[in-house]
Amino acid sequence: MTQACVLVVEDDAELREALCDTLELAGYRFKAADSGEAALALLHKEAVDMVVSDVNMGGMDGHALLDKIKQLKPALPVLLITAYGAVDRAVDAIRNGAVDYLLKPFEPDQLLDIVERHAASRLALRGGS
Repeated sequence: MTQACVLVVEDDAELREALCDTLELAGYRFKAADSGEAALALLHKEAVDMVVSDVNMGGMDGHALLDKIKQLKPALPVLLITAYGAVDRAVDAIRNGAVDYLLKPFEPDQLLDIVERHAASRLALRGGS
């Protein structure tokens, strides 16, 4: 079975590596980007099954990235993660198409549960299973 591919968008190099390691250990393929702009460039070239993005990044933040992704690929699941949880921002993100909003710090299993729910079903829709 082909594993789902997750795009990790995080400007903190250590956290980006930790997220990618978590996905890899669970058997997922991944791509990594250090900014919203880099993520969009990658999405124009490559297919992924889900995006996991930090909210607070320099340049384009996670909410702006979500808006761009929903214009570009409306069915692509996007999970936003943040250390600065604000209920109104989380509600806005869900209304704007995010599949979930995860507060840091979180357990790796929380991330993997969300990825499993959304990336695996997207992969099946693309015929990759």
